[in-house]
Amino acid sequence: MKRIISLTILLALITLTSVNAQNNRHQERWEKYRAEKIAFLTSKLELTPNEAQKFWPVYNQLDKERWQAQKLRNDLERQVREAETTLSEKEITELTREYAGSLQQEADVLVKYNEKFLKILPPRKVLELYKAENEFRMYMIKKYRDRHKEGD
Repeated sequence: MKRIISLTILLALITLTSVNAQNNRHQERWEKYRAEKIAFLTSKLELTPNEAQKFWPVYNQLDKERWQAQKLRNDLERQVREAETTLSEKEITELTREYAGSLQQEADVLVKYNEKFLKILPPRKVLELYKAENEFRMYMIKKYRDRHKEGD
């Protein structure tokens, strides 16, 4: 009996250690991604010190709200993929409304922050921000593909 308890505790500790290590690696990758994105946007936008001081707190809040909206949408996308054929018409209707609402929520966040950026930066730099975000996204996709191509 003591052996079973000992083994159970040992397996639990190994599992917790493994999960913690995975979370740490995920956190490290996320921080590296954020640092790379900030450096990329900083170089593209050529912000003055005054603009940067006002811009980054607002941009970081946008990132947080955008992530929350995307997480909600991703959760709903999973629900849509896993939706059973046994769902009632009412349940399906509700799911479709929630999904469409999640897309609207993300759009509302972007519209709100566009106005905030226009109060901080000249319109040309706001436009440059959107271009730079798309360039960064393409850069990261290419980097990911190249890294996985090397692994083949």
